[in-house]
Amino acid sequence: MTAALTTVLLILVGLPLLAWWVGGRSVWGRLKPGRDPDPWGDLVRRHRLTPAEQSRVGSAVNRGHALDDERLRAAAVDLARGQAVQLDVVWSGGSRAQRIVSLVAVVWFVGLVSNVVHDLVVGGLSDIPWFGLVSIAAIVGIPLVQRRKMQRAIRVNSGPVTGAGA
Repeated sequence: MTAALTTVLLILVGLPLLAWWVGGRSVWGRLKPGRDPDPWGDLVRRHRLTPAEQSRVGSAVNRGHALDDERLRAAAVDLARGQAVQLDVVWSGGSRAQRIVSLVAVVWFVGLVSNVVHDLVVGGLSDIPWFGLVSIAAIVGIPLVQRRKMQRAIRVNSGPVTGAGA
């Protein structure tokens, strides 16, 4: 019975005291809450895009197509440039942790390629790790295709309107 009363007393008195003590620490005063970066929202506000225009710009950039309206073309170029920069951040200007993860991924990728080549040379087609081949294709192919579409979107939307838009 005493243990139960002591527990209830500790919970009723101790938790509010603990919350008051933690709340008074100076670490909470050092936090600077603010708005997180929002590239898409900034793009929408800067170019004053409606929801329908947002959809058109996003799909045109993802597909590498040209747009007819000059304002939408400028938004598409901004979006494509921003996405192209995000593709390059990990290799050039990423944080230390991102570079370490990228290095581990490259080492894993090299090991996977050497494993596939070894299995082809030694065992023929029956011993190929098919999951490894799909992984290699995805690791190499997806960023290359994305970068090419971003560059195409920048190229086709940077010049004047030619009448062959999306």
